[in-house]
Amino acid sequence: MLKFILKLILIFPMITSAQDLDFLKSLDQQYDSYREKSINHRRFKHSDIKPLLTSLEDKNFFTVKKAGVSAKKKEIYLIGWGEGPIKIFLWSQMHGDEPTATMALLDIFNFLKTEDSFNDFRKLIHDKLSIYFMPMVNPDGAEIYQRRNIFEIDINRDAVRQQTPEGELLMHIFDSLKADFGFNLHDQSTRYSVGNSSKPATLSFLASTVDYEKSVSPVREDAIKLISGIYKNISHFIPGHIAKYSDDFEPRAFGDNFQKLGTRTILIESGGYKDDPEKQLIRRMNFLSLLYAFKSIAEETYKNEDPAVYEKIPFNEKFIMDLILRNLRYKNAGHEYTIDIGINREEENYSEAKDFYYKSAVEDVGDLSVFYGYDEYDLKGMEITIGKTYPQPFSSLTEIEKLDFSELYKEGYTNVVLTGKVSPGFTKLPVNIFYKTAEDEPLNLKLGKKANFIIKKDDEIKFVLVNGFVLDPLKPEFKSGNALIVK
Repeated sequence: MLKFILKLILIFPMITSAQDLDFLKSLDQQYDSYREKSINHRRFKHSDIKPLLTSLEDKNFFTVKKAGVSAKKKEIYLIGWGEGPIKIFLWSQMHGDEPTATMALLDIFNFLKTEDSFNDFRKLIHDKLSIYFMPMVNPDGAEIYQRRNIFEIDINRDAVRQQTPEGELLMHIFDSLKADFGFNLHDQSTRYSVGNSSKPATLSFLASTVDYEKSVSPVREDAIKLISGIYKNISHFIPGHIAKYSDDFEPRAFGDNFQKLGTRTILIESGGYKDDPEKQLIRRMNFLSLLYAFKSIAEETYKNEDPAVYEKIPFNEKFIMDLILRNLRYKNAGHEYTIDIGINREEENYSEAKDFYYKSAVEDVGDLSVFYGYDEYDLKGMEITIGKTYPQPFSSLTEIEKLDFSELYKEGYTNVVLTGKVSPGFTKLPVNIFYKTAEDEPLNLKLGKKANFIIKKDDEIKFVLVNGFVLDPLKPEFKSGNALIVK
């Protein structure tokens, strides 16, 4: 009975204030009027947000300060709003490829400068709070959509040495503000699950630790209580999709050091959600989470939250893959096996990192019954073979475009060879192109190798996988993926 009760508490952790929930529901209903519509994808640059930040100056109590510059001399701004005694400091995108919270901060700026039915709330937080925002701490990394800064240093491992200009600046601003609360805003892998479940960890929270023993200081306890309140309320919008980030102590990280230095520090990690590749729903959840946090801090209701709620939040686990093919028959070395195949896709930057293409690989093979996929296919009774390379080379892309790909698949081919000129990268043609020479593709399943397969039932082709994307063999075309051009 006790286990059943604990399970119910975890699923329905929440006796929430009706007033708080009504506030968030109203905010959610009006969100589109605050959303910064000029930013609608993840790969925006410093030049995209700079005019949005500088335009805030002198508007509805905003202050805009050029706090410093990055290694490549891009401006890093500190935006101030509010005149209250409680100081809050939020910083985003210290990792250049973690942009979700930056988008949410732009939405919050629009909310703060609007006059509408939330004016009483704005007055409350304006009078109680002084809020400082540092969006895009790592503009050089954002420019090429990479985690680290231009020196290949992880800024979030530079809190002690402060060898990067961005890390030194962040610590300087922290020291000058002496904030009561800090929000450390990141993105995490989309493959994190909420515990051992099929649900992606869309948001993960952490009250940063202060030592290896994971001690709960009074400052950390306040952060824990605040997260408890956020968790209870935001779970109504994404039930089952909130986890707790690993609480291992990292002595080089800013969040851990800020907590240790007396600022109640909350880490928010934006993960994944099905059919939200540009993280627009997750951006919205950041917006709601942060505005609720401001409300709770201004009204001091976080002080009444139960820390036990935080302790019951499941940790992040890695039980999710991009694609799982289940119950396939596979023949090799005179044996026949029933296997599942897990496939993950990684993004490769191109066009000055304004866009990307996918490279896929086999992540795991065997009994994957404890794992889950964003997409899954139960292929019981079907047989899988490895896609082969067509032996006759082609001299131009035009020749390849004219191919009958359905016939090509029937012969077991997912790859062709091109002797003409073409740049390595990707193609929207439903076949991989090896440039000049055929790649030595193994015809056995290999972990880490490209996911190119023919799937048949009773000698009839049912599915084709090219670069880890499932295609209809009769009408092969990519909806969101690509094949590869390999030099």
